Amino acid sequence: MRFRSILSEAGRNLATGTSRALLFALLLAAITAGAAIMDARSIIGVQSRAADFVASGASIRVMVAPAMTDAAACERLGTIGGIRAAGALREADAVVLRTMNANPVPAYAVTPGLIAVLGGDPAAPAGAWLPAPLARTLGVTAGQELPTGSGTLTVAGLYEYPDDGRDSRLAYAALLPQPAAGSFDECWADIWPLSRDRERLLHAALAVDSSAADAVAVGQLNTSRGTRFDALGEFTARPTRFALPACALAGLLLGLVAVRIRRLELAAALHLGESRRDVLAIQVIETAVWATAGVVPAAVALLAGVVAAGSTDAAAVYLVDVRGPAVAACATLIGAVLGVLTVRERHLFRYFKNR
Repeated sequence: MRFRSILSEAGRNLATGTSRALLFALLLAAITAGAAIMDARSIIGVQSRAADFVASGASIRVMVAPAMTDAAACERLGTIGGIRAAGALREADAVVLRTMNANPVPAYAVTPGLIAVLGGDPAAPAGAWLPAPLARTLGVTAGQELPTGSGTLTVAGLYEYPDDGRDSRLAYAALLPQPAAGSFDECWADIWPLSRDRERLLHAALAVDSSAADAVAVGQLNTSRGTRFDALGEFTARPTRFALPACALAGLLLGLVAVRIRRLELAAALHLGESRRDVLAIQVIETAVWATAGVVPAAVALLAGVVAAGSTDAAAVYLVDVRGPAVAACATLIGAVLGVLTVRERHLFRYFKNR
């Protein structure tokens, strides 16, 4: 048969419903969209738990080394891959506000990197950083000035520091940015993803020899969410991780079934002299049409599901799970080929008796 004739035959089968294209397209769309959306929700759950872990400050590691922390070395840790920010801290004289003479505000001298660790902008104008609850209590916002016993204090910015189990010292304190030079008491580093090798790098901020470094402990800012969160482990062990092979298997079976239920028709065509190559070409074309018609709505449904779930990285989740419908569409073609190859002309009368 000429290619035009093959296309014409496939088109007639699709138009008349002989190939049951609509049924198989709907089945492919429902199965692959369902599997992909379930896996996407599972991945988004891992993302959400990871985001909560980081937001709680559980990813922040604190090395306490009074008067032995090299501020410059600590600050440089923030340039290492996997360490989002790092900065040093030491206790400073309390700030005595004229409106609160009897209740001084604890203060800490910090390097710019520590402001970044807390989610602030280290490049903000000079001044003190206050926790948001304290700022609300004082009725001030960023850019305003506070009269103190030693002059005027400008509020450079505010940082969030909720009462969620983290070290409470900075929940009611003023942070006074200082140049990253000299000795400080602590080095804070926001490490994500967590890595023991990166945690050990905090010892590089010690202004002493390596023998003293072994005696310095590295703690966690917030232990209420657990000491570690293995995002990669949770991703690879998620219950829906088999969604991709399940979609591939579904596509293969649908392609095979779509051909096998027409085995009497195909065996008759072979009996009448149609070559197996032509029969195969017609079935592949028909299968490609309904597979495409099924995978497109599945991909759209997946996109809508990912967006509706509010993923923190919708594009990444979509790219992981859209492979399911895509692979299923390819698998239907393999199934169709296998189906044609298993049809035998000599079984024509058996197919007729079992129809």
